[in-house]
Amino acid sequence: MREAGRTPLWAYTLWPLGACFLGVSKVRAACYGAGVFRRVTLRRPAISVGNLTFGGTGKTPVTIALAKVLLSMGEKPAVLLRGYGRKTRGALRVGPESGPSEVGEEALVIAHNLPDVEVAVGERREQAAAITSEGTTIFLLDDAFQHLRVRRDLDILLVDASKPRDLRIPPVGRLREPLSSTNRADLIVVTRGRAEDLSSKLGGRLEGRPVISVRFRWEERLHPEGAGTLASWKGRKVFLFAGVGNSAAFLRMAQQAGFYPEGALLFPDHAEPDRARVQSVLDNVRAGAFEAVLTTEKDAVKWLPVWDGPVPLLYCRLETELEDPNGHLERALSVLHMGAP
Repeated sequence: MREAGRTPLWAYTLWPLGACFLGVSKVRAACYGAGVFRRVTLRRPAISVGNLTFGGTGKTPVTIALAKVLLSMGEKPAVLLRGYGRKTRGALRVGPESGPSEVGEEALVIAHNLPDVEVAVGERREQAAAITSEGTTIFLLDDAFQHLRVRRDLDILLVDASKPRDLRIPPVGRLREPLSSTNRADLIVVTRGRAEDLSSKLGGRLEGRPVISVRFRWEERLHPEGAGTLASWKGRKVFLFAGVGNSAAFLRMAQQAGFYPEGALLFPDHAEPDRARVQSVLDNVRAGAFEAVLTTEKDAVKWLPVWDGPVPLLYCRLETELEDPNGHLERALSVLHMGAP
């Protein structure tokens, strides 16, 4: 049972509209590049982390990993997000009492993983930057490759090697900008694969460019606190569900961790735990006599407050391994670090 499926046939008839959408994106970027549209400079260096497609490339775990690298260098980073899915307006700091409806689930995931880093949300990143402390030395702009209003000192572009079909004109694909926009990137990060896996789709756009890759894996410890470890649940009946941009990747990682679920539900990205979805999960759990439910951390921040099922709701936390044998990321960050006031 799934809510997300393959691209419907009717989507192919909308190719002209998708091409127009990408054309508008290209003109918009050109206007910012030519100075037609005003750009804002933040008070500290800014690093943008984003992608060319709609969701699912691993921006949040990569942002968390970059913040940890910056902390190890002695920097005091602050993470700025739009706060997608929140029901509030204006700039807000993410605090211990913040909820997903106030700041969005990605902001909560980042804050939970980075207790020593300020996280702020705002429709405009400069608004979020304005409410961070003066001690901040560098800004990380999550999902900001298209947020051209703010100047950035380093543009990091993520591309998911496991989903090359996304790099097509919408609605058949999931492109937010033309592939030529890769030229704006200072560093390209290939997630869930290698650069070679994308060579046919991106052509020569990666040749001669600084490229690194990342691998995601689950922490051995499960959450909430006291939930046990992956090993302690291996071989037991566990129901899976996810509502993220790449739910298929979640299922693959579950299998790699030794889970072979007899049931799973995949919801759309940012899906809310409404009554119908909660009931659907509960019905599956009861019908299959499952011992636990396993989901993503992004889903858990919304589901745990409303979960009252007969079995525990567990979630996995991602670890990100940066593979940079040529030192591209280290050099780029060192330049910002040395140039910081």
